[in-house]
Amino acid sequence: MGITKSKKGLFLILFFTLLSFFDLLYPSKGDNVDRIVPQIGRAAFFGVMLVYLFNMRVKGYRIPEPITGKAIKFLLILFCVVSLLHLELLFKNLFPFIKVLYWIVGYYCFYYAVVTGLVSKRHLNILVVAVVIIYFLVILRDFSNTALWKGSKNYFVSNNSYHLLKLFPLVLLMKNKYTNVLILLTAIGIVLAFKRGALLAFSIAFIIYYFYILFKIKEKKLLKLILGIIVLCVASYYFFVNMDVFLTRVEDFENVETAGSGRGKMFSLIFNEMIGNDSPLVLLIGNGFYATVDFFQRTIGHSIVAHSDVMEFFFNYGIMGLGAIIFFFYRVFKLFLFFKGTYDGMVVFIWIVVIGLGCSYSVNLFAPEMIYAVVSLVILEAKRVWQLNNVCKNLYSSNKN
Repeated sequence: MGITKSKKGLFLILFFTLLSFFDLLYPSKGDNVDRIVPQIGRAAFFGVMLVYLFNMRVKGYRIPEPITGKAIKFLLILFCVVSLLHLELLFKNLFPFIKVLYWIVGYYCFYYAVVTGLVSKRHLNILVVAVVIIYFLVILRDFSNTALWKGSKNYFVSNNSYHLLKLFPLVLLMKNKYTNVLILLTAIGIVLAFKRGALLAFSIAFIIYYFYILFKIKEKKLLKLILGIIVLCVASYYFFVNMDVFLTRVEDFENVETAGSGRGKMFSLIFNEMIGNDSPLVLLIGNGFYATVDFFQRTIGHSIVAHSDVMEFFFNYGIMGLGAIIFFFYRVFKLFLFFKGTYDGMVVFIWIVVIGLGCSYSVNLFAPEMIYAVVSLVILEAKRVWQLNNVCKNLYSSNKN
């Protein structure tokens, strides 16, 4: 007796969840921490996804093209073609390149898995509950290690809050009895992590969600209004209590002495370099994958990326790169128009806000953790396919009668 489809889907989700659990067991920062186990785990999962997609192709499954699929293909072609024109950079940054392929492959893997029913709603509920709790615990663990972060700054900052931020649309999408608890954990985790960008994006996303449930869902309006006032008061108190830290974080916007700051200076350096370049070809197709690393090493003394997908695409892939990002969000916006006026439409809009802001001042499309964001995107794509199929069935039944 073979393994059932349900068990295969559960295995896929548990394997994916295990990768997040590795981040709890093997922190990315600390003394004598070896990240080889999480790296091997992600490599293995990457292989599993490739085998699954290859198997789907061999069996000849024909699945409707997702709205955002064309943009993902364009991104993939751009990444590969332009990178091949700069082979020395590609070989030098091969592992970061594979990390980009990781979430792109994940996009198609989860889309096929959800549309075909391999991954069910029950599986996805297991995923969202487990992963949100795991990354909340990751932030809590790092927050408790004052000796670690006080070695470089007087306040705690964690990039793991961006993982919770990417999961927020999925939390809203998978409505279950734990949704409110998961929203609370997400909020607390992002607040504790004290990342400016994550705080800004989550605040806007939560306001959108709050006003939707306040005005679109009629039940318990008074209770929701009271809770909204309480949240506003707590947020205001938190802001004023930490005013000195916020001011410090704003002041270092031009400071390039640390890798996590100096975005204002970094962005202006990229813009001036690209606009002032004598080669029209460089302006059109850029300097190659991760060319920013060498550029910033020469200009500011740090081997880092641009801390912005927009600027990274512009420097690496020129005007074509900017066009790729615009095209990507245009296709996501088309998905929003399909669900416009519904709860799912609100989730798509929040997805655009969260990922769009992140792409402007942080890195999403160059990070493997983008896979957390695409899971909610492909679920919405699958819902669109199912709705269209139901419409077609109803039309066929009407014509037959």
